Amino acid sequence: MPFDFEGSSGTWKVMKTSDNYSQVMQKLGMSPGNLEKLMQIGVWSEVKDLGDKYSFKSKMMGLEMDNTFKLGEECEQTDFAGTKRKVTFTVEGDDLVAVYPNFDGQGLHVRQTRTRTDQNTMRMTFKIGDLEGWNEAQKM
Repeated sequence: MPFDFEGSSGTWKVMKTSDNYSQVMQKLGMSPGNLEKLMQIGVWSEVKDLGDKYSFKSKMMGLEMDNTFKLGEECEQTDFAGTKRKVTFTVEGDDLVAVYPNFDGQGLHVRQTRTRTDQNTMRMTFKIGDLEGWNEAQKM
C-alpha cells in the first residue's frame, strides 16, 4: 500500500524510541530539555493532497510550521525554529522519505523515513551520517 498522506493527519505521541534517540535528536539540534517535553506531548499535523503538491502543517509546544512540497523536487522547508533547509521528498514503496543534503549548513546529510505500520502507528527512522535511530508514534 502506498504511503497514506492524508491518513497521517491527526495528533501523534511518541511512545517508543531507539536507545540512542536522544543522541539522534541532539544531532538534529534539539536540546535535551525540549526532547523531554516532546516525549510528554502530542504533535498535531495536517497533510493535504493539493493535486501535484502536498501541504504539511504541524504544531507542537506553541510553535507552528507550514510547508508545501512536490514529490521528487527539491524544496525549501521551514522548521519549528524558523530555520530554512533544502529537502527532497519521495515515496519509496510504502515509505515517505525526506532527504536533507545539507541539514546543518555544514554538509550534514540527513535521511528521514516515515512508515505507517498500521492505521494508528507511524515509525520515523533517521539516518544522520553513520548515526541511525527511530521513534514510533501512536495516533491519539
